[in-house]
Parts: sequence; structure tokens; C-alpha cells
Amino acid sequence: MTSRILALLPLAAVGACGGPQGKTAMPEPVRQCALCHTFEKGGARMAGPNLFGIVGEKAGVRPGFAFSPAMKASGIVWSPEALDAFIAAPQKMIPGTRMAFAGERDPARRRTIVDYIQSISSETNK
Repeated sequence: MTSRILALLPLAAVGACGGPQGKTAMPEPVRQCALCHTFEKGGARMAGPNLFGIVGEKAGVRPGFAFSPAMKASGIVWSPEALDAFIAAPQKMIPGTRMAFAGERDPARRRTIVDYIQSISSETNK
């Protein structure tokens, strides 16, 4: 048992430091988002747009992604509060969005997702 714990310490250290090359490690709740989104600077668009640096940005304006008319017309600026509301119920917040995800009901999981997106958004100012 002790050897098992010791074997995991290097992995824990990498996670605590933010992963390889200082990048913020992706928490488990964010992995469901990674099915459709990328999170690294310059990351490709997938079914959804890249989310790196999105906090403080107006919704529906990222170049190179075909946003729904509803998203473009929403007038939303992505704040932590707006992200939380959108992740909770995308279709309720922006009726007509193309976001296929039905929503995350668990506030703790949403907080983890929002915190992660906010942390990678603050990296744009470094």
C-alpha cells in the first residue's frame, strides 16, 4: 500500500503544478466539455469553439466558428456568472443555440468548469 502511494506522488506533483509545461491540469468535470471544445491557446475548433481566453469576450464573435444566429444576437459577455448560467441550461439561457449539451445540474461541477475556463482565460494576460 505504501509503495502504491509513493508511486502516485509524481503524478500528484504534476497535477499540482498544472501539468506539463505549467499548463492548468484539466479537472474531471471539464473532460465532458473537451468532447466538443479545445482549451489551449490557438486550439482548433471542434463541434464547439475553442474556449481559451473566453472570459470577458462577447458571445458569438470568435473568428473561424459558425455560431448560431441566437448566439451571435445574444449580446452576452462571458463572465463567470454568464458561463455558470449557460452551462446549467444552454437552451434556457440562449434559446436557439446549437450547443447540444443539455446542461450540468450540479453546481459544484459547474463551478469547477467555470473556474477552469476562468483560469485559462487569465493565462491570456500573461
